[in-house]
Amino acid sequence: MADALRGIAVAGIILIHACEHFNLYWSGIPFNRALVAGWEEPVERFMWWLLAGKMYTIFALLFGLSFYIQNDNQAQRGYDFSRRFGWRMFLLLIIGFVNTAFYNGDVLVLYALLGITLPLFAKLPTRWLWIVFALFALQPLELYQLCSGRNLYIDAGVWSQAANPAYTTGNLPEALLASLRYGQPVTLAWYLNNGRITQTLAMFLLGLLLGRRRLFYDEPGNRKVWGRILVASLLFAAGLFPGYGAAGSPLRVMTAAWYNLAQTMALISGVVLLWYAWSGFRRTVAPLTAIGRMSLTNYLLQSILGTALFYHWGAGLYCKVGMVYGLLVGAGIVIVQYQFSRLWLRRFSHGPVEWIWKRLTWLDLPGLNRKIAS
Repeated sequence: MADALRGIAVAGIILIHACEHFNLYWSGIPFNRALVAGWEEPVERFMWWLLAGKMYTIFALLFGLSFYIQNDNQAQRGYDFSRRFGWRMFLLLIIGFVNTAFYNGDVLVLYALLGITLPLFAKLPTRWLWIVFALFALQPLELYQLCSGRNLYIDAGVWSQAANPAYTTGNLPEALLASLRYGQPVTLAWYLNNGRITQTLAMFLLGLLLGRRRLFYDEPGNRKVWGRILVASLLFAAGLFPGYGAAGSPLRVMTAAWYNLAQTMALISGVVLLWYAWSGFRRTVAPLTAIGRMSLTNYLLQSILGTALFYHWGAGLYCKVGMVYGLLVGAGIVIVQYQFSRLWLRRFSHGPVEWIWKRLTWLDLPGLNRKIAS
């Protein structure tokens, strides 16, 4: 079921990135695109309502859940996972920069930088961890801006304008160099401006907490809890839709983050309830588990395939198709990655990037295998 959720998140990320033409749709450069009359705006609105800001929150929650499982497994064996996990986050940071070279919308670097704090939070009692989660979920940076009148907005326009020519007119080496030079400053500024840094930490902690509560197991009482989460999330989302405040204001960013959180929990709880209650649903979403089992590989692969299709160094679709055709291209990428995942998993238990990450994580390096003090 967790693999299915990962598969849903990765597929959703691919679709929304394709609609955005891997960030070139919003570049401001005038293009003569093939449009589907009457459908461009409705498709944009629907895709942003359904996917934007929700797929990454699912990804982040499952990241926290995965940490909990690994940390708990090591604790049961008598080992402290903190140093090993720090090494694991360093490896993820490297993988993130590889991904950044192809696509300047990478999230793995942020995950690695924020993830290093998880072993510290994991030492907190559950009650205190819920309090810390609530503080992050309340979007403290936006609350600070509202109360103080200060604006923490970072204008990344100069970096984007410097990078875009490499994507729209350059060859592959030029695009890779531009992404490595400007990609992370643009991405991290966007995350800060849109409340994603504190929300990502909140989702990490929520995944850890749900892991402690064993809510993803079909155990007595869990379906009732998920049902309550579903109802509360839908009511909360309905109260916030479509958001408050002027576009780009701290109030709008804060309420949009809360709305995304509510939608995310409604989606997750709905999937969990259907997964355990209806075999037909499990059969329907089963193909996505293949993508989910190789989520890191597929996340990197979508950056390579997507930029190869949309950037100038590849097919250059950024200036040829609109939102609707971009969505269809994204669906094609999902299908290709599903077929690749299905064929790969027939012979191997892990995706190629997952296998490399796992092997390097568990290298016998001095100081990483530390026993828990009795």
